[in-house]
Amino acid sequence: MFFGIGKKKETIVYAPISGRVRPLSSLKDETFRSGVLGPGIAIVPDNGRVVAPADGTLSQMFDTGHAFSMLTSSGAELLVHVGLDTVRLKGKHFTRIGKTGDAIKTGEHMIDFEEEAVRGEGYDTSIVVVVLNQDDFKKIRFTEEESVQAGSPLIWLESK
Repeated sequence: MFFGIGKKKETIVYAPISGRVRPLSSLKDETFRSGVLGPGIAIVPDNGRVVAPADGTLSQMFDTGHAFSMLTSSGAELLVHVGLDTVRLKGKHFTRIGKTGDAIKTGEHMIDFEEEAVRGEGYDTSIVVVVLNQDDFKKIRFTEEESVQAGSPLIWLESK
């Protein structure tokens, strides 16, 4: 018997924050809503602590602290974006923890943000997780749960 032949390889991306799950199609931001960057999911956060959704390397921590991209150890390229249009805050209310080039582990602290302050300035605080290299996967599946805890399964990626 040959083990592993025909067995699908699946990568799990975990929730970077606790909160209520929303489809990207529900967002007001056209870039995310349209899926032009790739398929993804949004979470309306319960708090302001964002963690790494997988093991891998921090490809880029944006100077403003509102987003980061990463390459998972299984080859998935992810974007984690805190809020909609929050780049306009120019880092106000955000604290970067991780640095570009860091090796990171699932659940490792990446960003702190003052959720109430960001919302108070008129911004949607939804956390968006996007798979940037969707063509590298045969199938992408999202949680069907209405809410998630940080570290719970969020996205399943089936390798080609």
